[in-house]
Amino acid sequence: MFSENDKISIRQLQALLILDLFGTAVVTLPRQTVHVAGNDAWIAVLLGSAVMAVFTLVFTILGQRHADKTVVELSQILLSRPIGVLLSLGLVLKIMIGAGLELRIFCEMIGQSMLFRTPIYITALAMLLVCAYVAVVGYECRARTGEILFVFVFVPFLILMLLAIFTADYSNLRPIMIHDSSELLQGAWDTILSFQGLEFLFLVFPYLQRPKQAKKGMLQAGIIIAFFMTLITLLTIAVFGQYSVVNKLFPVLQMMDSLQMPGSFLDRQDIFMLWFWVASIFASVSAALFFSTILLERVQKNHKIPARKWIFIIMIIVYAVAVLPQDIASTYDYMKVLKQYGGVFYILILPVLLLILDNLKRRKQI
Repeated sequence: MFSENDKISIRQLQALLILDLFGTAVVTLPRQTVHVAGNDAWIAVLLGSAVMAVFTLVFTILGQRHADKTVVELSQILLSRPIGVLLSLGLVLKIMIGAGLELRIFCEMIGQSMLFRTPIYITALAMLLVCAYVAVVGYECRARTGEILFVFVFVPFLILMLLAIFTADYSNLRPIMIHDSSELLQGAWDTILSFQGLEFLFLVFPYLQRPKQAKKGMLQAGIIIAFFMTLITLLTIAVFGQYSVVNKLFPVLQMMDSLQMPGSFLDRQDIFMLWFWVASIFASVSAALFFSTILLERVQKNHKIPARKWIFIIMIIVYAVAVLPQDIASTYDYMKVLKQYGGVFYILILPVLLLILDNLKRRKQI
């Protein structure tokens, strides 16, 4: 571990989970779901988000039962050491690639909205160094930073949401329920796959002050995420209309920029959304660096190589993933593949499998 006192509260975990899961999902999900479900996309997002809110409970039950263990130890106990090691290494790879792709999407958005002349490799390196520093000083420091960021960026975000609610054209949502069930289910499936970062719940319980009280807090965080994901998608459609949304690269950011603040004292309202997203990516990438080092440390016998020494190798891999894609389109393609394979396995299949095996083991002991 990086720190002797890396314990965080349930409230801090809620803030981090919300920031981690919003990440690229809040930027890419409306466009992606509207493409398949049209103006019914918000219904698909509601269905998919509700499923993921429930899935947080699967992770939480496992975490509460084995509060001193991560997925490394748990998979070795329930499946065998060789399989547990392979699963843990696969999770490290999935986390690193996901962090690199999120970092690239972040750099593309910053490049198109603020730092027009700054090369992507410079923006990526600067963000990565800041995230690495927070990861190195410990999870408690990251939790405190995330808690502060959450307050400062979420309040302006809520103000913009309220402004969008009162200025949106809700006729763009009609007619409702004109898409068939297969399109809604595809949109819900895309929503489920967008919650990259939920696998961090495999790793966080050893750092909780009161893990036995986590269930209510995690369910609350899941409901909050589901509500705002649905609201953002609904408002994006209401402001632009479904046909305009699918033609915009970052529709949520462009929606914020189109809003008019009372008094017109700001020219660019999208800056608030941009800072919210910066905080989300910062939380997500720093979590990826921290947990990757912890996974690599715990997967070894006797922890021969300490976590601090892994951070440089992980940074190189994440940076390489961030700068290698040719453009934003190829980055989205890589992210889609990662979600379809790594996301499905580590967010949906593995937690359910471990919970079933754990239940069977507990019954045998009785």
